[in-house]
Amino acid sequence: MAKAYLLYSQAAALEPGNQLYWLRSQAVRSRAALEAKPLPKQILSTGSGANPEDAELEITPASSEDLAEARKPLPPRELKAAPVRKTFRRVADAKALFETVAHAYGLDVVFDGDYEAGKPIRFQMDDVDYRDALHGLEAATASFIVPLSERLFLVAKDTPQKRNDVEPMVAVSIPLPEVTNPQELAGIVTAVQQTMAIKKIGWDTQQNVVVLRDTLSRVLPAQRLFQDLLYPRAQVNIELEFLEVAKSDLNKYGLTIPNAFPLYALTTAWNNKPDIADGLAGLLGFGGGKTLIGIGISNAAAIAQLTQSTGRVLLKGDLRSLDGQAASFHVGERFPIMTSGYFGPSNFTQGGTVYTPPPSFNFEDLGLSIKATPKVHGLDEVTLELDASYKVLTGALVDGIPVVSNRELKSTVSLKTGQWAVVAGLVQAQEVRALSGIAGLSRVPFLGPLTRTTTKQRDSSAVLMLLRPKLVTLPPDQVVTHTYYLGSENRPVTPL
Repeated sequence: MAKAYLLYSQAAALEPGNQLYWLRSQAVRSRAALEAKPLPKQILSTGSGANPEDAELEITPASSEDLAEARKPLPPRELKAAPVRKTFRRVADAKALFETVAHAYGLDVVFDGDYEAGKPIRFQMDDVDYRDALHGLEAATASFIVPLSERLFLVAKDTPQKRNDVEPMVAVSIPLPEVTNPQELAGIVTAVQQTMAIKKIGWDTQQNVVVLRDTLSRVLPAQRLFQDLLYPRAQVNIELEFLEVAKSDLNKYGLTIPNAFPLYALTTAWNNKPDIADGLAGLLGFGGGKTLIGIGISNAAAIAQLTQSTGRVLLKGDLRSLDGQAASFHVGERFPIMTSGYFGPSNFTQGGTVYTPPPSFNFEDLGLSIKATPKVHGLDEVTLELDASYKVLTGALVDGIPVVSNRELKSTVSLKTGQWAVVAGLVQAQEVRALSGIAGLSRVPFLGPLTRTTTKQRDSSAVLMLLRPKLVTLPPDQVVTHTYYLGSENRPVTPL
């Protein structure tokens, strides 16, 4: 049988268009494997106490042979049967039942060389397609099917030895998205390995593909499962608006009456030279001779002054991120602030120069900085973890260092998709009233307003931060995934 298998395989290789040679090689393949000497099973070396089965499931770099095997055309993934539904009620042996079911759907069947028909059994199924009929017949006869072409399939007894001998080993390559996270990929590989018990999974980092290698009944469902798990997380677009409104009113009214009167010695005695300041409306003199003294008198003025100023800052931006991944946004400038410097003399008394160390600076991020982490809950709700700050220069100095005004917010908010929310607000109001005039007279009723100046100043500011999340892509739990019929662990079902 081993020699026959080799001869049929060589004939099929010389004449690929002749399917007879290839079908006969598959028919004697199982008996040829029994005549061959068994090879020792190779197990990866593991540490002390490690499980050899776990070592076989480790992800390894994909070799060039694995990639070449993955590029080869796979056996047919499904049979091209007639799209009809049939009803079966017959008592016959396994071979007759398989031939009856195959011919009912326009298919052909060949049997393994060691396949035995067995005793007659009763097979009954109502209104089924070819997949349900063949899967039911597999369970009833303890057999498994291997598609050979679009119209032909092979039937063999479902034993571990027969599966190793007859069921083809295949390799498939799955391209990965460029943004695949290594940690996420490791989790997907672990999930596929534990679910489908794939013997070998390789990862080619240069071509960014994953290669699965195992039997046909395990690789094809594992490939679809891997593709479903690779579906990206939901993308969220966050619309941001930052609004700051500042308003200032200054009113100043009243009479400015001088509250200080200079005295001047107008005599020329003792070599005195009278010196009168400019801007005086007149002098009030008293005394005479050597005691002549003048009192300076300034003009009074009426004041009516109004100053108003309004400022508005509106920042708009969009953030796009994935579910559970933080997104950062900053608008503003990096302002240098000197933290240390040398302010000593530049020369010694002897004339020698000294080393002047360069100053050191810290760059402060002025403007608006936001870090948002969205978490999607279905289609209707998004939770945002926010860390926002708004920094501006106040204009004041402390030891020559500018003072920075900082407003920070750390919060978690849950929103409906497409709903605006005010996540931060700050309102400030300040009112100042000042009186200036002649001491004592400025507070006398009825007379006070005529002898004083009144200043009123009102300052107000409001800061609002608004957010609105929108879903760009659906979350993975809202996407329709594949449905798999795998069978049991010891008797997996081959896709038909």
